[in-house]
Amino acid sequence: MVSGKYSAVSGALTRELAMSNIASNLANVNSNGFKKDRIGFSALLSGVKQTRETSGINYARTRVINTDFSQGGMQTTNRSLDVAIDGPGFFKVRKGNETFYTRAGHLNLDNNGALMTDEGCLVLGSGNAPLQLDISQGKNIVIAESGEISVNGELSGDSLQVFAIPAQSRLTKVGHSLYKLEQGGDQPADAFRVLQGNLETSNVSMMEEMTSMIAAQRAFEAHTKVVQSYSKITDKQDELGSIS
Repeated sequence: MVSGKYSAVSGALTRELAMSNIASNLANVNSNGFKKDRIGFSALLSGVKQTRETSGINYARTRVINTDFSQGGMQTTNRSLDVAIDGPGFFKVRKGNETFYTRAGHLNLDNNGALMTDEGCLVLGSGNAPLQLDISQGKNIVIAESGEISVNGELSGDSLQVFAIPAQSRLTKVGHSLYKLEQGGDQPADAFRVLQGNLETSNVSMMEEMTSMIAAQRAFEAHTKVVQSYSKITDKQDELGSIS
């Protein structure tokens, strides 16, 4: 009987984690370039292992938390330093000695012509060097679909690079739509377009997340009711006492 109670408790805890993940997705529904997370659950043990290693108790666990890197929608802003990637890939940025990847393309220029993100990260161009534009004669900036940059009708000699990550599962979220590549490397992306005057919206669907939250809440309530039922049965057993 106690084993069933433990199984129900573990089930409730996993549903609580699912609701926390859904809440995080919903909180970023308006964050440019944000990618939603998905949690997978599984039984901890099954078959012979369950009997031998956990005395017949089958716990639920979080099997995996995956980031869904599917593309979000496109929001037209007509701002010259707003850029979106149509297709796979990431912009590569640097802050201090750390390198990050992002699809959030709301960019700015500092007083020296360095292209930066809202978080103060330097945007990298060819050769992994920070993109530096000559804005002494004006700021009429045109970014082609290939990423090539022109300033006042003259090619800058550099371009906004898009990088592919072969092993996206190794990207870790660090906040503000930035990702850290824990292991492995990148390579120049292909089959993409850089869309100037656009921003990629979050790939979170509010309707989908709300539906998932309702389902998780109902599952959580079902598990907690099972726990309460086991507690009531235990109380009745205590009232009956034991036969010596």
